[in-house]
Amino acid sequence: MSTPLSPSAQAMERFVARAVGLRQPLVSVPVPGLPTLPDLKKLARDRRAAGLAVIDQSAGDIDDVGQPLHADLPAWIEETRDRLVAAGASELRRTRGDAYGYPGNYQQQYVAVAAILTKSWGISGPSLALQTVSGRAVLDCAFRGLIARARSKKLAVPYALILDPLAWSGYQPLAADLDLELIHMPAVAGHGLAGSAEGVAAALQFAKERGRSVIGVLPVVPSNPSGVGLTADELVRIAETAAAADVPLLIDGFYSPLDPRGHAACVPMAELENRLAPEALALVGLVVGETKVASSQNKTASLIWCAPAGHEAAAKLITHHANERLKTTNMYPRPQEALVAAALHTFPGGLHAAMGPRYTSLRDARDAMRNLCDGLGIPLSIGGSFYGTAALVDADGQSLLRDADGRPLTDARAVISELVARYGLVGAPGGMFSPAAEATMLVRLTAAVTLADIARVGQILEQLLEQARG
Repeated sequence: MSTPLSPSAQAMERFVARAVGLRQPLVSVPVPGLPTLPDLKKLARDRRAAGLAVIDQSAGDIDDVGQPLHADLPAWIEETRDRLVAAGASELRRTRGDAYGYPGNYQQQYVAVAAILTKSWGISGPSLALQTVSGRAVLDCAFRGLIARARSKKLAVPYALILDPLAWSGYQPLAADLDLELIHMPAVAGHGLAGSAEGVAAALQFAKERGRSVIGVLPVVPSNPSGVGLTADELVRIAETAAAADVPLLIDGFYSPLDPRGHAACVPMAELENRLAPEALALVGLVVGETKVASSQNKTASLIWCAPAGHEAAAKLITHHANERLKTTNMYPRPQEALVAAALHTFPGGLHAAMGPRYTSLRDARDAMRNLCDGLGIPLSIGGSFYGTAALVDADGQSLLRDADGRPLTDARAVISELVARYGLVGAPGGMFSPAAEATMLVRLTAAVTLADIARVGQILEQLLEQARG
């Protein structure tokens, strides 16, 4: 039985139902002059340094909730190192006299750590994995692997990736460097702002009509920016739809550790293994990391590709070319960060227990954001991430964001400028995540803040509603 939608989530369903642009496939188009997410983060820091009002809702880091990880985690990290070294991982041994306390590890992969991560996501069958230093690095490696597969099949260029209806803007520069086109699948009734099998099918047809060869389907589970998750049934249907077109499914599971159900339930790889035919499972990969658990700056990111017996070709080809990219750039994980990844995924009680007060504060802020929008009638989709997307509209679906003459703002840059100038709110406008016209009325909010920050966001939303009524 599905969980009943909250009032704000129901309001978001109504918003999406009216949003004609979001309900059709669209080619992702970068907005000239639009700040990147790091630019927004810097804007918030600069305003704070200048003594100006600022509420940073731009690009949340889990540490922004202002709480530590579990007090026992540091000791568990050292215990984990001892166990791994005793089992043969000598590259993780302590050293004395070296700058970082570890032996030099050039072109290093930590096989034991990769095995821990693979098991943690519920993958029990054959698979191939590699670890990198960051999320962007692992996506770059994975994209090159997908391109190599497309070339081996002599697919015609240009190549394209299919994304969620709203998708993280960081994919654009990565894809542009590789001459990849990005296609947003349409939002489908009952799925909110998440992907769906019907959406994938529509995007595949859209690409075919435009002479694009789709080399991968890339859902973010749960979504960035909307926080929406996918059920096991939905993921199975998406995987089968992609496989029927001989298209790999690369699941971006970076936010899954924040889901209340836990990462292995949020991205149910065990169910995919059990329910997909081997030839479909062979086209399923996963990118994951600790960036949303510990820190955006100190983490690893991994690519794991399913390789069922007799159907290993895709996994071997994709991970081979990903590894070649890793050699070229030397984006190998640092020993301490690989060790922390292993410790987080083996901590007694699981990842949420390892996060300790940090996860509790995130959960409380996420609930507060949902309750706030429920009370105000603001459409919100937040799910199990620390990001959510709000539609800044009134009960009639009219934009709350207007210029000095009362006209709705229709430009993503103008949305940023108005929110910052009028309220000191540094948020990411929906135009960063979708080219649909209705995206202008959306803004990504983060629950990776304190409860006081959530209350201040509420005050701004109340002001916007009052101005619209008045």
